[in-house]
Amino acid sequence: MSEPKHHHYVPRFYLKRFVNLDGKLWIYDKSTNKQFSTTPEHIAGENQFYWNQELQEQGHDPLSLEKQFAELEADAAGITNDWFRQFSRGKQLIIPKINREIMSLYIATQLLRTAEARQRIVEFSQIVNPNYDAGQDARQLHISLMWDEDLVNSMRKRIYSCIWMFGLNNSGTTFLTSDHPVLIKNFENTQWLSGPVVHEKGMYIVFPMTPQLIMYAKDPKYWKGAKIFKDAITPVEFDDHMVKHENSGQIGMSNRFVFSNENNFEFAKEFLADNEEFKNPKRSRFVNKPGDNV
Repeated sequence: MSEPKHHHYVPRFYLKRFVNLDGKLWIYDKSTNKQFSTTPEHIAGENQFYWNQELQEQGHDPLSLEKQFAELEADAAGITNDWFRQFSRGKQLIIPKINREIMSLYIATQLLRTAEARQRIVEFSQIVNPNYDAGQDARQLHISLMWDEDLVNSMRKRIYSCIWMFGLNNSGTTFLTSDHPVLIKNFENTQWLSGPVVHEKGMYIVFPMTPQLIMYAKDPKYWKGAKIFKDAITPVEFDDHMVKHENSGQIGMSNRFVFSNENNFEFAKEFLADNEEFKNPKRSRFVNKPGDNV
């Protein structure tokens, strides 16, 4: 059996939750201002994205990381499918400890594994060492970070400790997702934060799960009042403005592509008209961050 060459940095099972009735995703390319449709198999991935040359040279499996992600994705797909079944019967989840651990790891690695994350690593490396061409070592730098057990475990434990809560969107505007779907926002709710900064005081994670459902994971020390909604759908009724507020993060913090189940990217175009720097995949990540422009 041949090994897969096209490695998805956003899992296909996740993307399938944003397809239309024809099984297609609508895509908006920020860099070209074009929109098109395709299947989840053909987006949010690159050939040999997780190929580890060093492992191959040492006689080991160069696709170890890709295979580990595949196992984690299978677990996460099953767990979140169970969440959807529970939510079809009520607003409160029962999440076993092992499932919370798996999903904490899944969210942590999703923050680290995308093309956007790789671009940030390259830029940061070049800031630290201006004479180093980090772009030439981008894949290996990225893989080394994802295999940093101390980093990943620290992120996993932090996410596990957060207050998990969910928002149900019954407005006329659907949640968007992107090629970098897990985002972090500051406590003041004024700025999307760049990088996997889960230890930022007061931060909260924002993760759209379907066009109608979004997940939050909030710092328990700063969001004590949210504990009454732990593992539950909050009573907050999302209106178009609130949905666009969350969608602005997917538009601004994504690398290049924004995804929807609908062929409607008018808000994305409006947002980028006011924030043109976010159209460029090569933009600086450590200067410009999308604020609250909706």
